[in-house]
Amino acid sequence: MLKHVDIYITHTIKGFVSDSAQYAYALMYKGEPRYGYGEVTKRITQNSLVLMVMGEAMGRMRCSCEITIYMNSPYIANAFCNGWTETWKKNGYEKAGGGKITDSARWEELMEKCAGHIIKVEYSERHELTGLLETGIRRGGIFEL
Repeated sequence: MLKHVDIYITHTIKGFVSDSAQYAYALMYKGEPRYGYGEVTKRITQNSLVLMVMGEAMGRMRCSCEITIYMNSPYIANAFCNGWTETWKKNGYEKAGGGKITDSARWEELMEKCAGHIIKVEYSERHELTGLLETGIRRGGIFEL
């Protein structure tokens, strides 16, 4: 039986793109959190940031797991839920009309990290750890009192 891990992602981008951003995530296993925090000081889209954070969190997995990822990016959630990620992988991250999909390198890296895991992605504007992660972001990555 695979271990189950929940990953919760929160960030500071309020629109589609921002000139800088902060993010935090929590890996929850058996009720015990492991936090991650970071800052981006260049222009970045919300989707690109979420892909980057997912990759960072997935990079912390040490064995095959069943993973549920909670995020506020409907596009990325739909890509997983609708099987687009597998189609893109089969097509070499190329668009049907030619050219690479947006963030193809991040997608490819993320999908390599997802290999061997069972991944479920849930979209939600706010999840159960949003408030805690937002507080950690405001404190510069400090999540404990």
